Amino acid sequence: MITIRDSKSKQEVYELRIKELETKIDMLEQSIQTKMDANDVIVKIDELIREKELVTKVELENFHKKMEVALHASQVKIIKWLCATGLSTITAIAAIIRLFIN
Repeated sequence: MITIRDSKSKQEVYELRIKELETKIDMLEQSIQTKMDANDVIVKIDELIREKELVTKVELENFHKKMEVALHASQVKIIKWLCATGLSTITAIAAIIRLFIN
C-alpha cells in the first residue's frame, strides 16, 4: 500500500528531476542562441564585405593569377608581332636591294 509520505517523496523526486531537465533545456537554448549569434555575425560580415565591395585575399590572389596569365598572353602576342614585323622588314629591304641591283 502506498502511503501519503511515499507519494510526497516520489513527487519531490519528480519535481527535482523536472527542475534539472528544465535547467538543462535552458542551458541548451542558451548554447544554441550563442551559436546562432556567432553565425549571424559571420553572415553580417559577409554581407558588409559584399556591400562595400571589399576584396578578400582569395579574390585578390585569383585576380593576380588572372593578370599574370593575361600578361603572359600579351607578351607572346608582342613577340609574335615583332618577329612578323622584323621578317616583313627584312623581306622589304631585300626586295628594294634586288630592284637596284638588277
